[in-house]
Amino acid sequence: MRMPKILTPHDVLEFRQRLCDLALKAFAEQGVEGMSLRGLAAAAGCSRTTPYRYFKNKAEILAAVRQSEFQRMADAAERVAGNEPDPDQRLVELARSYLAFAMERPDAYRVMYSVSQLDEKRYPELLRQINRAQQPMMDAVNEAVEKGSIAGDPVNVMHVLWAGLHGLITLHLSDKLHLGRGIEELSEVMIRSLGRAVATQPSPQPSARRLQEA
Repeated sequence: MRMPKILTPHDVLEFRQRLCDLALKAFAEQGVEGMSLRGLAAAAGCSRTTPYRYFKNKAEILAAVRQSEFQRMADAAERVAGNEPDPDQRLVELARSYLAFAMERPDAYRVMYSVSQLDEKRYPELLRQINRAQQPMMDAVNEAVEKGSIAGDPVNVMHVLWAGLHGLITLHLSDKLHLGRGIEELSEVMIRSLGRAVATQPSPQPSARRLQEA
């Protein structure tokens, strides 16, 4: 009689991450309602009951997926922030990092910001990673306001910057950019435009100049 394989802690973590990776694509394409644990089991090539050994329900899987991706985003943002002492330039680099994450991991971005997660407060580690992802930009805005290079309420400024970046990403991911400009060019234009909008000093870069001429 063949004995069942005894899973090591590493095996458990590895399979749990595999389930999260498969769930990420399912959530991004089908939403919470369309994704099922039965479908997840089929995609993973395991029995229907296996996913329940790792997650209680779809909400728990969604929280785990989002937590993992916000952690990934937070790690990248903290690396960027640690390499740039000037808050104004740090905001530019953080904006580029945020846009790069969305372009490199579009499914993750959709699940992080477009898939509804009910009762987020039930998942403290998810909330901690969300806060980590936001904090480097919030710190840079606060420092820039203290420095005097940005004027306004820091929380409002933070929301304006984030809304501008998120809007451009959302248009790109929904294939709505049809006026002959790609996301690479528009991302730099957006970053510069947002910087001018909140800066206390005029920028030497003319607002209408094309990126190629900069």
